[in-house]
Amino acid sequence: MYYKECGSRVGQLVIFIHGGFTTHESFMKQYNLLPDKRMIFVDLPGCGNSVQEGVDGFSFDRAAYGVMNLVERLSPDRKVILIAHSYGGLIVKEVLMKIPDRIEKVVVGSTNVQRSLLFWLYTRKIGCHILWKQNNERYEREQISWKCVCDMQKDAWHKFDISKLKSNSQLECLFLCAEHDIKEIRNSMKLWKEKMPNCKLCEVPQSGHNYFWDMPEIVNPLIADFCK
Repeated sequence: MYYKECGSRVGQLVIFIHGGFTTHESFMKQYNLLPDKRMIFVDLPGCGNSVQEGVDGFSFDRAAYGVMNLVERLSPDRKVILIAHSYGGLIVKEVLMKIPDRIEKVVVGSTNVQRSLLFWLYTRKIGCHILWKQNNERYEREQISWKCVCDMQKDAWHKFDISKLKSNSQLECLFLCAEHDIKEIRNSMKLWKEKMPNCKLCEVPQSGHNYFWDMPEIVNPLIADFCK
């Protein structure tokens, strides 16, 4: 799994997990966010520079194991921080179900955990639009990327469920949502909070779903303060 590395190689490991149909570049405005930490910005299987890894199909479990491999390989003796946006939060959920003792803090931004056909159709439309803009290169690449969209959508339907995640009152969490996020996402943030009561829940004012990119002047200080 491809990743871009920023910050200090001797600092605490922080893994940034992008949302659906995008790449690590969606966190471009966070590259200098935590200079004293070892920041890893991944491209999930089937996305960006990991596109060939999506040939056999995207799955949130496969992506979670990729993240866990990075944790074990890059930070075997120290707990890590996970920061995720949108569909990336479903990967965080899977990691927390498997290695909760290796995670010190999580930041989850606008991750839906409720099944909704309207949400599913809405995100597929977004995915098609993004691919049309990003992949006017080779037909083969478009085929692989479209397969990633289909597989991500199919797998997400089964991952829109937080019931199997054990409650954890020790884990420190920061949950973000946009003022203009749709109903399913806003309700999901409350469900995350029920599972992780030791958390902060912050609404990003006057923002849409892509506030990591659109409003770093608000989001970055919140995350930097939380990750101290």
